[in-house]
Amino acid sequence: MQQLREIFCTPQFRLNAEIQRTVRRFWENVPGAIAYLKEAIRTWKGIKSPEAVFVAACKEGRKPESAQAKLEVVAWFNWARKNRIVIAMSGEVVYTPNGEAVTLTEMMRRFPV
Repeated sequence: MQQLREIFCTPQFRLNAEIQRTVRRFWENVPGAIAYLKEAIRTWKGIKSPEAVFVAACKEGRKPESAQAKLEVVAWFNWARKNRIVIAMSGEVVYTPNGEAVTLTEMMRRFPV
């Protein structure tokens, strides 16, 4: 709750009863929702209700775009490894079973999930 109080946004963020209920019900999503709200404040043109953005992000388990992209890469890599398309990954490079090093983006393009 303290982190929510400290978020700077133009309409003052209010810790109303709905936010308190949402935090109690979806406590595991709170860190991602706070990061999502901070990214929204920084990148969106205008937010009329930061409370609504936070509640929706918390209920839906939203995370900032960069975190979402990382989750997609991890999910793709796990799928590709399970299907023996790749055997390892280091940074932005994946390695095929025959030892070939290929960029991650190229492999994700070749083998979409």
